[in-house]
Amino acid sequence: MNGGTLILGLSGLFCFFAGAYLAATHSRTTGIALMSMGLIFQVLCLRQLKQAKNKDTSDAGR
Repeated sequence: MNGGTLILGLSGLFCFFAGAYLAATHSRTTGIALMSMGLIFQVLCLRQLKQAKNKDTSDAGR
């Protein structure tokens, strides 16, 4: 796992939690936008992890 994958995962968590806080307390639309950005970052992180796993399994047969 490289640094970019970690950054995507952490930024996804941060955006989602910040968006949940904002949606509950201050600006609902900004909170919802941040939560959706957080989910997109999490999907990108999971895609990177899946690609890394597939690369490791294909290299194991060599």
